[in-house]
Amino acid sequence: MPEFRFCPLCATALQPIPEGRPDAGRPACPRGHFVHYDNPAVTVFAFVRDAQDRYLVLERAREPFFAQWDLPGGFVEPGETPEDAVRRELREETGLEVEVERILGAFTSRYGEDRWTVDVGYACRVIGDPAALRLDAEKSDAAWLQLDRLPQLAFAGERAGLAVLRGEPVSGA
Repeated sequence: MPEFRFCPLCATALQPIPEGRPDAGRPACPRGHFVHYDNPAVTVFAFVRDAQDRYLVLERAREPFFAQWDLPGGFVEPGETPEDAVRRELREETGLEVEVERILGAFTSRYGEDRWTVDVGYACRVIGDPAALRLDAEKSDAAWLQLDRLPQLAFAGERAGLAVLRGEPVSGA
């Protein structure tokens, strides 16, 4: 279901662009004012490592994937770089500051069942004391685990990033 059903300029009902034309099938204003592109949202996630080479995982306190483990991260805000977003999300979700060590890649995923995302993954190192961790309302638990002990991660992009981190081939996300 498209996010838009009517043209934001003239309020005419959107109709699919006819076959044989560029963007065929996309909802568009028949008067030519607007074409709806259902673009994926950009998100970030981080594999955060402490001084003992343990990685932070968080338990989700809400849907999608309630009570499953994931990584700190979230949606990139307009005008924000993905690297700035990963630092902001870490502060918001955990209170921790991190140093970004490297980008792992960009991966296709879904947020729930109907929202496609492009997830930008990072390898980071915690700055300061990992015991200063405090969880926001989005998370119900946290654990610092060795890389080979990480649980199944909730999001396909995170699982693909884990494969990269481990030096394994990345399967389709």
